[in-house]
Amino acid sequence: MNYQDRVRTHIEELRSTPDVVMRTCEIGSGPPQELSADDAVLIGSVWGGDAVEGVRDYLLSTDRIHVAWHTDDHYLYGEFALKDLRNCLSDFGLPYTDERLPPEKQELMGWELKTLEEEPGSGRLTALRVPFGAQSRELWFYDMNHERLELLELDYQSYVENLLLMKGAPGWQYLFAEVDLGEGEFRSMVSQLDRTLEALPVLFPDHDYSRLQERYEARCSRSPEFRRHKGPWTIQP
Repeated sequence: MNYQDRVRTHIEELRSTPDVVMRTCEIGSGPPQELSADDAVLIGSVWGGDAVEGVRDYLLSTDRIHVAWHTDDHYLYGEFALKDLRNCLSDFGLPYTDERLPPEKQELMGWELKTLEEEPGSGRLTALRVPFGAQSRELWFYDMNHERLELLELDYQSYVENLLLMKGAPGWQYLFAEVDLGEGEFRSMVSQLDRTLEALPVLFPDHDYSRLQERYEARCSRSPEFRRHKGPWTIQP
């Protein structure tokens, strides 16, 4: 099953879950656009010719897909606007930089990053690194609120797979960045991740969240303020 069809399957899972509201669902229709010779040249110029065949099933039928959902009480929520890979690579770079970042990261934002996926209005996005005249498969996560630009331990395919598994839950990208989520600045985000990683395996038992839960544990210092707690939303077995 291609990636866009699997997005549709996850949408149906959300829609069939009690107390979940689908706020936005723009996923296009029809089969993905075929990989053309020009597409192969474009992808190969950035990632090398050996990468082309591996992304065929991840191409979309539209320039981007946009999904947003939340529970009735907003205890859980997620959103993602994911560009088609070809649209991302052929697009312009980021329209801004962040003067609060170190100079080398400001330069990276200004010259080499192109938006792949974002939660519109949140100040967070994930970008592909596309250096002029060179190849790179790096993905970077920018968080305006925390003044961070972090290299992710993910390739493109792994990123979009985890995006779908987490259903756009906010901040999941930090699970794949070299940060300590036990730091005080992440208090609110960790609380949301905690609830999400507790709830999703119960709501969607056909998916395996164990690897993500292990990463969550590894990224947190596990100080008492971050210990798992039960919130107002009760998960029924």
